[in-house]
Amino acid sequence: MQDLFKRLNPAQRKERGLLGEALARDWLIQQGFLIIAANVRFAVGEIDLVAREGNTLCFIEVRSRASDVWGDSFASVTDTKRRRLVRAAQWYLQRHGTWPGEIRFDVVGIAWQDDRDGKASSRIECIRGAFSADT
Repeated sequence: MQDLFKRLNPAQRKERGLLGEALARDWLIQQGFLIIAANVRFAVGEIDLVAREGNTLCFIEVRSRASDVWGDSFASVTDTKRRRLVRAAQWYLQRHGTWPGEIRFDVVGIAWQDDRDGKASSRIECIRGAFSADT
């Protein structure tokens, strides 16, 4: 089980990543978020999801892991990844205008597990305000 991503070929990993983003989107909607955009790409980085939670604009990174041998999905958001996400959020705000409310950076973590029959299941968690633009 711990080698799940090593055993998946690139197409399978891409498929699982897309499934993870869809699961995160559905879960966030159930939690009361309004999804504004998905997979927003700029030269400086990508934003997986842009959403609103009340008056807060959320830039959301979705991470998934099949094993926590190298750390959980939250630990996989490196300083470099945070800086790219902050820069992409700045570009997003320049393109779409300033936001009158709060702005937050969230991370949704998806932990995958395969059962005995090889069927994947997932556990989803969200860290609201996982980091700030100052990091």
